[in-house]
This record gives sequence, C-alpha cells and structure tokens, in this order.
Amino acid sequence: MKYFFPIHLDGGNRGCEAIAKGTALILEENKENLIGLCTNMKLDHRLNVDDYITLQPKRQRCMSFRIKNKMYKSLVHDDWKRKSFIYRYEYAPFLNQMGKDDIMISTGGDMMCYDENQVIYTVDYLHKRGIRSILWGCSIGEKNLTPRKLQALKQFSYIYARETLTQEVLANHNINNLSVYPDPAFILEPVPCELPDCFSQGEVIGINLSNYVIGGFDLNSAFAKEVDSLIRYILQSTDYQILLIPHVLWKGQDDRIISNLIKEKYDLNGRISILDSDNLAYCQIRYVISKCCCFIGARTHAVISAYSTCTPAIAIGYSIKSRGIAKDIGVSKETIIDSLKIEKGKLLEAFIYTIKNKAEISNQMLLKMGTYCKEAKNAFDVIKSVNS
Repeated sequence: MKYFFPIHLDGGNRGCEAIAKGTALILEENKENLIGLCTNMKLDHRLNVDDYITLQPKRQRCMSFRIKNKMYKSLVHDDWKRKSFIYRYEYAPFLNQMGKDDIMISTGGDMMCYDENQVIYTVDYLHKRGIRSILWGCSIGEKNLTPRKLQALKQFSYIYARETLTQEVLANHNINNLSVYPDPAFILEPVPCELPDCFSQGEVIGINLSNYVIGGFDLNSAFAKEVDSLIRYILQSTDYQILLIPHVLWKGQDDRIISNLIKEKYDLNGRISILDSDNLAYCQIRYVISKCCCFIGARTHAVISAYSTCTPAIAIGYSIKSRGIAKDIGVSKETIIDSLKIEKGKLLEAFIYTIKNKAEISNQMLLKMGTYCKEAKNAFDVIKSVNS
C-alpha cells in the first residue's frame, strides 16, 4: 500500500513543507511509499522534503496544451468545467499510478476554505475508480461550503479535521465519517539555526503578516491602520526589537512584500529586521519563533510554531482555522484577532495583554502542549479506520 499526496504543492509555503514532514512522521512509512506531487522540485530538495516523501514533478503546461485550453475556454463557459480541463491534464497522470490498495492523502489544510479547486477534482476522480481517499488535517467553515464541496466531502473515505469547529460545521451537514486531531505540524521539533542580529540587541517581537489579513499588498486598509498603531507603540513605548518573519514566499502571496513595506515605512532607528526565511526550512523558522518573547502571526503554521514551543502568541485570522485551533488549545480569546472584523485598537490591546501576561501564558501552554502535540500522532488511527 502506498500513500499519494497530490495537493502537496511545495515548500514555498512553509506550511505545505510542515504538513508533508509531519504527515510522514505520523504515518511512519518509508518515503518510497509516500508519493508527493511537487510544483518546485529544486526548492523542496533544498528544504529536505524529499528526505520524508518521494517527490514527483507536476506536469507542466506545454504549448500544445495551452492552445487546446484556449480553444476549450472559447467553447465552454462553465467555470468548473474549465478548471476540470486543466486539472485533468495536471493531476490524472499522477492519480493513474494508484492501485486499489493505495490511499490518497489530500493535504493543504484550508484548501476547502477557498474557491472550488483541485481537492474536489482529485477526490471525484478517485471516487469514480473506487480508490480510497482521506481529507487530511482540514479546516472548513459554514460560509465556505457549496453544493459541489459538500458532495466532494461525502466522497472522501474519511476526514481528519484539525479542530473541533470544523467538526461542528460538518456534523450539521450529516458528515460524520470524521475524527479530530491536531494539525500534523504540531509534532515537528525546532531545528537550531543562527539567530538574526536583533536577538543580541534585546528582546524580540516576532511578527508575521500576509496580504490576506492586510487586504492586499499595501498599507492602506483598515487592518493596516491597526498594524500601524501596533508598530508605532512598540517603537515609541518599548525597547523591543521587531523581527518580521515571512512564512509564505509564493508569487502572489509573498509575505516579504508586506515585510519590506513595513520596514521601509517605520524603521527609522534600526529596530526592525526581516528574517531571511528563504534560506530557512520550516523547523528552523520554528526555532527562531521560539526565541521571540512574543509572536504575532497571520499564517496558521507560523502560529502553530509559536503554540508548539509555548511562545506567547496572538493569532490574526480571517477564517475558522485560527479560531478553531486556538479554541482547542484553550488560549485566551484576548489573543485572537479577526482581521475581517477588526475593532479599532483591538490589535494593540491584544499585544499589551499578551506582554503583560506573557509568563502566565507560557506556563499555561507548557501544561498543555506536551500532550496536545503528541495527540497529532494519533491521527494514524484515521488510516486504521479506512483500512478496517
């Protein structure tokens, strides 16, 4: 039996790297039996993802296909059919390697929180062929659901949700072939690396921001004004260093763009640094986050690094995933910020609260995280359920 990961993508999103490595440790399989579809082989080799799973390059769109796709678009106006035409070309050769004894592990965490995509296509493709599949470590909210997504969710052999809010949403739609375990990334350990110079200058506040929470690649949104208040407070009222920590480096989502804008706008006295995340793997970034006295994060797997190392953290979310994980861990509601429903001053209030209570927060996390992180390994029970 082999496990196939068509939605791995690549470590340009360090969360994808984390899920692949954490899942491999949970399954305790030789990498020859773990097959991942990869969009950036060179990067994943540099990040040592291929030490955990066997990588295959995603099929590139050749000129012939581009011409056919252009013609198809001109004839077909149904958006899903257009997407499926592309997905068939990109994913069918990979999925056709699977036999009746194999299992598809559909990773990606929040892939079902966005537009109808390849998660739906791949499960439908395999369901028609009688091949088993697991939606692995997922989050999905009520507002994310569509009839096509609900149909796809029912086609999975089993679902592993990474927090209980998703379980509640799906139970309301009579989807009960589901278990809840922590995200696979919780079982990973920090890997020591050289710390940036800012750590020798004093205590460091780690901040990760994305275009999703900012509302684009500028600093003009309502939430950007809250970030403005936070940055100015730290620089004017404290002695903390600020380390901006990019976590997703994909084109169109690159956290470095926001980080550079913030450094250019506010760093008048050299107290803002940007982590060279491009040259660090996920567990090395986790190590850096663990050395911060407080972490403020938008990317889920960056916040998971803070939680798992008991670093006092503020989760900036815009979907069910951040609220669900925080709820299950039991962190204070004062440390959860919804960037879509931001109240003026709330981000700064959350920071002041976290700094004031950082020792207590860290101690409370120490009591919980050892057991919580180990629970992620129990996700292997999902495989047992599918095999029974």
